[in-house]
Order: sequence, then structure tokens, then C-alpha cells
Amino acid sequence: MSSLSRFFLLEEETQSPSDVPNWRVSALRIILVTGLLLCLGIFINSLPAALAFELDYVLALTSGFTLTIGVLLTLSRSAYQLCAHLLMIAIVAAGVAIKLFIPLLPLAQLGSIFVYITPILALLLLGKRTAIFYAALNIIPFLLIVQQVNLSVIPSGERMLVDGDIYIHFLLFFFFNCTVPLAVWRTSLAASRLNLHMASNNELLASQKQIYQRFFQKSFHAIVLVDQQFNIVEANEKARTLLGIQTQPLPCNFARVTQDDLSRLLNNGDQHEADLKTFHVGERTIELASREYHSEQLCAWYLNDVSDQHQLQQDLLALDVAHQQAKYFDARTYLPNKTWLTEQLQVHIDRGQPFALLIAENLNKHVLDYLIDGELHKHLYGHINQVAEHDPSLLDQIAYIGAGRLAIIIEPDAPVLEVAQRWHQHLDFWLKLGQHQFHARYAVGIATYPEHGYIPERLVKNAQQACELRGAGDDLAIFDHGTRRQTLARHEMALLLEKALEHDELQIVLQSKHDNTHSVIGYEALARWHSPLLGWVSPGEFVPIAEEFGLVNQLTQRILHKVCHTLQSHPDIHVPIAINISSRDIACEQFARNTLSIVHNYGLSPRMFEFELTEYSFADDHNQIMEALDKMGFSLSIDDFGIGYSNIARVLASPIKRLKLDRSLVTQITSDQKQQALLLGILTMCDNLGIAALAEGVETQAQLNKLQELGVKEFQGYWFSRPVAVEQVLAHAYDTQAT
Repeated sequence: MSSLSRFFLLEEETQSPSDVPNWRVSALRIILVTGLLLCLGIFINSLPAALAFELDYVLALTSGFTLTIGVLLTLSRSAYQLCAHLLMIAIVAAGVAIKLFIPLLPLAQLGSIFVYITPILALLLLGKRTAIFYAALNIIPFLLIVQQVNLSVIPSGERMLVDGDIYIHFLLFFFFNCTVPLAVWRTSLAASRLNLHMASNNELLASQKQIYQRFFQKSFHAIVLVDQQFNIVEANEKARTLLGIQTQPLPCNFARVTQDDLSRLLNNGDQHEADLKTFHVGERTIELASREYHSEQLCAWYLNDVSDQHQLQQDLLALDVAHQQAKYFDARTYLPNKTWLTEQLQVHIDRGQPFALLIAENLNKHVLDYLIDGELHKHLYGHINQVAEHDPSLLDQIAYIGAGRLAIIIEPDAPVLEVAQRWHQHLDFWLKLGQHQFHARYAVGIATYPEHGYIPERLVKNAQQACELRGAGDDLAIFDHGTRRQTLARHEMALLLEKALEHDELQIVLQSKHDNTHSVIGYEALARWHSPLLGWVSPGEFVPIAEEFGLVNQLTQRILHKVCHTLQSHPDIHVPIAINISSRDIACEQFARNTLSIVHNYGLSPRMFEFELTEYSFADDHNQIMEALDKMGFSLSIDDFGIGYSNIARVLASPIKRLKLDRSLVTQITSDQKQQALLLGILTMCDNLGIAALAEGVETQAQLNKLQELGVKEFQGYWFSRPVAVEQVLAHAYDTQAT
């Protein structure tokens, strides 16, 4: 019985989750359940006869009304209004069906009488307006009865369902004597309970009258009477104004006044903290100054507005926080700054215990500066801060000291290099910054106390030197006193390189580029330097020196002159020669004009030259210079494509003719399916954009075969030719022609 009671909502009235009272939902379900039983009974009882006499319309009507009532019963809670209106329509439809499919006029008129029940049901379920509508609508069946109008579509001589008159009379009898009385009983039950509830409220109000006269008549305080469920039973005018409930009827729950949890305010113990006695109403802060219990259910709360005091406290706290942030935190990254680092280093030095300082320098900071703004800087360094928070082995102190550098104070419980290596691994990650995928890579320099300094400034300087002067290919370096000599050596090499450029000591070698038929389609010019003092110097050494000491523009111009001289002296070279240029070259507004002037002075066509921009150089915003070079006739390509700097949108917006795929995309091409899939994606992009794709670093026949299978048509690498002198290139070309 309890399940039926819950289904028909016969328990004490509770707050419905929707706007529809429970008693109306209950009445609707009673009508639908009784109607469903009636329709189902008629359907089952009439089914054999309807099948026997092939009365399809009887089957359709009985099954249709049964199914309709069942669906409405299922949706009675979630779609009450719709179900109630559809029930009214179903009753009208039933009356119309009787009029249409019963050929005997006296019996058919019962359909009109059945519709007469709709106003009272509409009044119970939907309200007065809908009831008036159906009362007006009932004029139509009334006139049909008075005028003796026969609407039947069944000829009078045609067979009618056996016992059809009994079904119709049973329908009216059951509906008028069972369904409607049960619905009216449920409504009266709700009214009776409402009367009891009102009587209970009247008794409560009577008991409150004396308390109200005592506390509210002449009070200068804001006072509210609150029950155990946080309902405001009564409030004086000052409390109403303070809580903003002047127009709200009482009782009113505090949940309508404040979003704060007020359960702590019912604690009878002492409250020592001011925050435990306050809650918020809009932008105001209200304090519960005191309480007085006047019954088991009611308590008087004396309230004060402490918004001004609270705001003053918040302002003072904010000023203190802002002062600390301005002094000790970097505004771009939300990380501690160099001032904080210096003080922390001094604290560690005063302890006298050994510790280490790591300086981590962002190797891709030049890309970072061009690609993202200040907000994205905060996202990047916020990610780095989370690295230390989420890894218990990296509980160290981090500061941002500018220029893409992080300082990390560690008190290692393991060898310093081991801890530094963990940091280095965690600082090598990919991160989406805005529309760009950024590869964060850091080199780490290490200085230890007391071996490498006794004051903060010396430790910072020595750790930075260790990072700057690390060996080629090294990402970790510990400071030693020989690094000063390395600094001098770099300066000396820069002076020697400057002299070498003045005295034309640099030479060029050419490495050929090939197509699928192994025909030469171009060359790449590479610089070589033989110093009288240093001997052969690797490009991996002198090119970074040129970048660091501002000699890269002179180096590019010297290579350009060398290539021009080669093309002028050897007119048999009919394919373009590529020259590597840097971001510093195309950052110069005069670069395009100066380059064209040099080429014209040698009597050469710009079509014989291709400029290769390293991928991080291409990340810089120099489309204007590139477009000028393209209009002059020079060909542009991206070198080392695939190492993570390029923005595809810039490829689309730039006059690029070729992508040179980095050797990292080729090394494992025969076995790595992910590398193959990545290469296929790049080739598809190149085909769609009309850009040639050349694979660098081809060193084996297997690599060549796989690249050709994937669709690569241009190649460069040791499998075809190593970089060789110009004379060897021409000699090989003559040999090829002779054969």
C-alpha cells in the first residue's frame, strides 16, 4: 500500500519540485489509472468480437485510447500541463468517436453527454479559465442532442459491435460513479489538510503574539525571529530593510536572503572568531550580535551591519598582499622575482648548510617572445610551478629572474646532478599557448654553496655562466672556475671570425638536391672556416658565435658573395643554389634591396637563388620582407621543418615554395608508423598548398624507398652526396654528362 500511496501522492502534502501542486498530479493519476483500467477492459472484452466481424475501427479506437492513456500516465509528473490538456482532448475525442461510429442516434447521444464531464475535470486539473473554455465548448454537444443530429459514419443497416451499447453505458457509469468521485475526493483531501495546516499556523501565530509585542514594538535593533529550519518567522522594520525583504511575505527562508551556510550560527558555544558570526546579503556583511531563545522553536537574532568594518579589513589585507606581490613577485609570471631570490639565498647562506642554485634558461625564448603575450606567459610559468607542486621529489623554491630564466634553490638529499637532471626532464614539455603548440626546453647551470660563492650575487652569476658556457650538446653544466677562460675564448673566437670575414677566409661547399630520377634539382651552399690559428672550425661553433656577437649579417652577405661568384664563374650550373638566412637577416628592412643589388652587380638572375629560413626564424613576423624577396624573384623555403616552431597559418600567408623536412622526421621512417603518419599529413598539406616537400638527411636506400613510397619527390642527404667543393661538383656533373 505504501508504494501505491507514494505513486498516487496520498501522503502528507509536500513541496512539489515543479510549480504544480501534488494534489493535482495525484488527481490526474487517479483519473488516468481508472481510465486505463476501463479502456483496457473494454479493449480485451471487445477484441474477439471485433476480430470475428472484422471491425477494424473498433480495434483502432480501443487500442488507441488504451495506449494514449498509458503514455499520459507515464508522463504525468514530468509533463503535467501537457498530460492534463491531452486528457481533456482525449475525453472530447472519445465523445466524438461515439457520435461517429454508433449508428443508433439515442445511443450515439451518450457521446455528447460524456463530454459534459470536461468542465469539472478541467477545473480540478487546470483551473478556472480552462473550465470556462470547456463549459462553452459543451454548447456544441448540447445543440447536437437538442437538434437530434446524427453524425455517424456507419450506415444504420450495417453491423455494430455486439454489446456496444453495454460498453458505452459502462463507460459513462464507471466514469461518473468512480473516476470523477475519486478525483474529487483527492481534491477535498488536499483542502482538508490545508485547513489543518492553516489552523496549526494560526496557533503558532497566536503563541508568537506576545513575543512580537515584547521585542518588536519599540526596538532600535534589527531583530528577526528564526525557527530551527532557518525560516524568518517575523522581522521588525529595521531588520527587513537590512536584509532586503521589505516586500517579501513571511515566513521566509534565509536561503532567499543569503547564499551562506548559516548552520554554524546555531552553535550554542562561544564564538571567538568574527567570521563565524557573519553572513552576507548582497554586498553587505551582517553580524549576528546576540541571540535570545524564547521557545524551543523560535530564537530572536539581533543583527548589525558591519560592511564598513569588513571592507576596511579587506582593503588593508589587499594592500598588504599587493605590497608583498609588488616587492617579491614578477607581474608577468606570478612567480617570485629576483629580490625574493636574493633574500632566500641569504637565508640559506646564514644557515651555513650546503645547498645548490640552478639557473634554467629557456632555449626557445626567442620563439616565446614573438608568439605569446603576457597572459600566456602566466599560463606557461603556472604550468612550471605545478610541476614542483605535483612531484614530491621537486619540493624546491622557484623564482623568475627575467630573460626567460628560472632560478631554483635546492637542498638535495641526492647528488646535485641527479636532482638537476630530474628538473631538466620536467622542464622539457609541450604546451598549447593560444593558437600555438610551444615546446619548452631548458638548459640548466649549477652553482653550489660554499664551493662557488659566499654571497647571493656571486652564486647567481656563476650559475648563469655555467648555463651560458655549457658544452655543445650539453643541457646540464656545473660551474667551475675554468668557465671564465671559456668566456674569454668565445670573445677571442668572435674577434677571429670578424677578421676572417674581413680577409675572406671562409669558403663554401655545395650539397646537391635530387628528385625521384636522381637528377640534380639544386644545391645548398654551406660555410666552412679554416682559421690560421684555430684550424678547421665547425659551423656548429662559429655560427652561434656569429649570432651571439652580431656578425650573422656579415656572414650571410659573405656567403651570398661567394655563391654569386661561383655562379658567375661557372655558367654551366643551371639549378638554384640555396643559402641559409637567419631571423636577424630578414629583420633588417634593407635586406631584400641589398640582396637584389648584390645579385644584379654580378649580372645574375634572382631565379638562381633560394633562401632557406630556419623554422624558428620563420616564426618571426617578417612577412613583408619575405613578400618583397618573392616579388623580386627569389625562392623561399623553410629549413628543418617539423621541430615544432612553425605556425601553419603563417605558411598559408607567406610566399613559401618548399618545406625541407627535418632529418628527425626521416631517421625512423622505415619502422615508426607514427613518423610515417606525421609525414603523410605534412605531404597532404603541401599538396593542397602547392608547396614542394624535400626530405633532408636521407642516408640509406631503405629510407629512400620508404620516402618514395609515401610520396616524397625531393631528397637531400649523404646517400646522394656529401657537401663537396665547387670543383668536385662540376667534375661530377661533367662525368655524368659524358656517360
